[in-house]
Amino acid sequence: MNSLAMFEFTEDDLNANKRGFFSASQKETIKNYADGIRRSQQGGLKIVVFFLFLGVCMILGMLLSSESYRALLFSDPTILIVLALTVVVVLGIFTLSIYAAHARADRLLNSDVKRVEGVVRLDETHSSKVGSAYYVIIGKIQFVFPEEISGTFQEGEAYRIYYCETSMFKYVLSFEKVD
Repeated sequence: MNSLAMFEFTEDDLNANKRGFFSASQKETIKNYADGIRRSQQGGLKIVVFFLFLGVCMILGMLLSSESYRALLFSDPTILIVLALTVVVVLGIFTLSIYAAHARADRLLNSDVKRVEGVVRLDETHSSKVGSAYYVIIGKIQFVFPEEISGTFQEGEAYRIYYCETSMFKYVLSFEKVD
């Protein structure tokens, strides 16, 4: 596969990035990424609520299944309190994760065009659990790619890369080889 396929930018995109702006198509792409971050986290809400409800029903079903367990359940309210707190804690943790996903998406939407220039160093790692990762390194800035990029960036050559980032994610907007 041609490694340029992962870099879909035009001269208009590059020119906008040189001026420190996103092009209209890049704004749309970043908006789609941000929406995807939000949707992926919210999509799990139905699953969490389903399994939480299923678990509570199973526990209550077991507790109500025999006379001695029913007596234990109604004589000591601690069991119901712990069960209710468990529901609140699980929903609270999931709510925090949705909030974090929204914050990450907002940081991506509000990011600025950044630029790094210098000589490229290439690196790669391989793991049986994660697979391969390919790196383009300029100075202290490191870009991670899921596929081989040595056909796009040559080791030892100078490039100017325009990108935006959140705390964990650097998205390459455009790049150019410099003399």
